[in-house]
Amino acid sequence: MKRSLLILLWVIPFLSIAQTDFRKGYLITNAQDTLHGFISFKEESENPIAVYFRPELGNKTQVFPLKDCKAYVVENFYSYRRETVNISMSKDDLNRISTGRDTSSKNDLVFLRILQSGENVTLFMYTDDVKTRFYIQSKEDPVPVELIRNIFYKSQGLAKTENKFQVQLYELMQKYQKNLTLKDVKLEWAKYNANDLIKVVSKINNQSAKEFTVKDTRFFIGAGLSLTSFVYKGSHSLANATAVAKKSNNPIITVGVDFIPKPLIGKMVYRVDATLFMSKNETYKKSSDLKHSFDELTLGLSPQIIYNIYNSQMIKFYAGAGISANISSYSNNVMSTLDQGAETKKSDVDFNVISFSPKITAGFVVNKKVELAAGYYINTGTTDYQTFRVVVSRFTFGVHYLFK
Repeated sequence: MKRSLLILLWVIPFLSIAQTDFRKGYLITNAQDTLHGFISFKEESENPIAVYFRPELGNKTQVFPLKDCKAYVVENFYSYRRETVNISMSKDDLNRISTGRDTSSKNDLVFLRILQSGENVTLFMYTDDVKTRFYIQSKEDPVPVELIRNIFYKSQGLAKTENKFQVQLYELMQKYQKNLTLKDVKLEWAKYNANDLIKVVSKINNQSAKEFTVKDTRFFIGAGLSLTSFVYKGSHSLANATAVAKKSNNPIITVGVDFIPKPLIGKMVYRVDATLFMSKNETYKKSSDLKHSFDELTLGLSPQIIYNIYNSQMIKFYAGAGISANISSYSNNVMSTLDQGAETKKSDVDFNVISFSPKITAGFVVNKKVELAAGYYINTGTTDYQTFRVVVSRFTFGVHYLFK
């Protein structure tokens, strides 16, 4: 089992590289043909330079470079359009900005991501290794125009920001929505980011704003059942093949939070959960006429890495691994003989308050809301004696409700 855990921990980080996610979509060729099928779906830091397409999921991947594809759409996620535009080359990283205004630019053929398309204007985004830029195209414009923001050092150590994009948007607002005021669109407060610009453009288009960013954090709460077993190992009367360790079946409560670094795809998940365990335990050996019984209450805090092996919109199957840091309390810790009504005495076995358990987990997520989860906490020592130790292992089964 330990070997399986090590293999799982080693393989998971590479799964996101080895697998490609294809989603329903279509692309438009230079000949104006629309090809329906499946398109490689990625959350890239820079705009794409090619489209990876399959007519059917099982087909071989076809590559359409930028020059051969006019536009493409991944349904319910994003769309890109090929345009030839002027691209400003000024930096916006304070560690890289120029002294004095940098107005340099280049003209290039690129894919622009469409953030909003409306009756009056269309808003685009373009990201390369220099920075992220936004473009606007009115229904009269032949090509998209970059919304300009300049950041530069005016003097030694003093940076200046020129928000020309606010003026550009104001002119469009006056052209298409003269009844709007600066207060209506909060233009003077608009920052150079997707969500703020979408809100302003939505006013110009007279339509509702749809958030560009997808939440990358979700929470969950749930309950379930644990099967707990405490077993003696080493030189002790109860550490013997003839000793019987009764399994304890008890309810558990779990709360947690997931961080999803690429939420549109959602294959890799970083999870932290807290689980409350309780158990009533008994180990006995008839030939020694000895019984050890005790109650346990444990709070386990578990950071984990989870990977969705099967990852569709309606159902996901995942596997993961992590480690649980446990804080435990033990009560009714007594030794006795097996006779009914026999006198008991306090056990000499003292348990550790803090322990750590490797954990393997797997489960299903249905409709992004309900999770069916199973977990295995690998044998963990709960004592510090030299000649023997008491180890605990658990299986857990639970149902979680996911929310954002």
